[in-house]
Amino acid sequence: LLIVTAVGHIGATDAPTKAPTKAPTKSPSDVPSSEPSSQPSSEPSSNPSLDPSSQPSEDPSSEPSSQPSEEPSSEPSSQPSSEPSSQPSEEPSSEPSSQPSSEPSSEPSSQPSSEPSSEPSSEPSATPSCTPSSMPTESPSKPPGVNLFYPDWTPGAFGCRNDGGEPDYMELDPTSWLSSTVDSCCQKFHGGYNYDKCMGRYPPDHDDCNIMLFYPDWEGVNEGCVHDGFEPYYMLQFAQYFLSNTREECCEKFYHWDYYGCTGTLPPVSGDYYPDYSTVTSYTCLNDMKMPNYMLDKQNQNWYLSKTLKKCCETHFNYDFNKCMGTQSTGTGKWYAKYNAGGCAQDCDGASPCGGVAQWVDTMSMYSSKRECCTAKFWWVTDCLTK
Repeated sequence: LLIVTAVGHIGATDAPTKAPTKAPTKSPSDVPSSEPSSQPSSEPSSNPSLDPSSQPSEDPSSEPSSQPSEEPSSEPSSQPSSEPSSQPSEEPSSEPSSQPSSEPSSEPSSQPSSEPSSEPSSEPSATPSCTPSSMPTESPSKPPGVNLFYPDWTPGAFGCRNDGGEPDYMELDPTSWLSSTVDSCCQKFHGGYNYDKCMGRYPPDHDDCNIMLFYPDWEGVNEGCVHDGFEPYYMLQFAQYFLSNTREECCEKFYHWDYYGCTGTLPPVSGDYYPDYSTVTSYTCLNDMKMPNYMLDKQNQNWYLSKTLKKCCETHFNYDFNKCMGTQSTGTGKWYAKYNAGGCAQDCDGASPCGGVAQWVDTMSMYSSKRECCTAKFWWVTDCLTK
């Protein structure tokens, strides 16, 4: 007897089958499988995995990751990064960079550059060069300092020189043989009919030398440096100190407090302001180029001369700044001590309690209220608040 039982419907099994089915199920299982599938899925999962994969992907991602990797890559990238790295590389690059670095390297390069630098170095090199310059100078340099004039006894010469080549016996007795001007030398040693020839002898071949030396006129009017050849003998004996090649050098050394008066020149101070001390109550700054010479001295210019009226007034007339500037102050509204009235007044113009705009000395102690002023300045005056 054959009995057939009809099944109403087919549902999900309570447990997974021991062998895989020939076709995938239409819907995913509620529990993941214990082992991964042998073939990858055709589409990526909608959510990323919690742990990264043990091996990198065979193809790079289309966009860079938001966070850098913990370890560097085994090989460098084919293209350079758009921004430089924060730390320098351990080894130098195979080719030089197209732009110079902002700071010099800590050590010099092993090879010199193919072309010299456009600017000289600020300090000399630690060691001298191995070879000298290609060509020496054609003639020796003139000895430094001051060179006096001496008679040139060369056969056929009727002149005086100051090239520093005087014989030793002349150098040992300068008052007898040496002079501060070519004129005094020619008069002394080539006088008479040879004088004109001597004066024509110098220059031509030493036209870079001075024909006269300057000395401080302490025994004359003492207003500057002169070059008349009548310097005292002690100045000839110590020529390197007392005599100068130019008037400017002499004035700088011996009349530095009146340099421009000594040289007869003016500094480039066009439009500069200076304090007018011509009257006791002037309280003003001028820019008429009539400042006294002592204000023009190099050591005094920074103090006396100003580029603006405000700077001049602030420096020299800060106690009456508004008058110097030509402006009228309306006061601060604060309170100050008015000793001639025995009370406190307000810093303003007008009727009481205004006591007029405070003077510079009054501004040394200003108060925000009358009570503060009375307490600080007139504590013994019982009616200070009502005055």
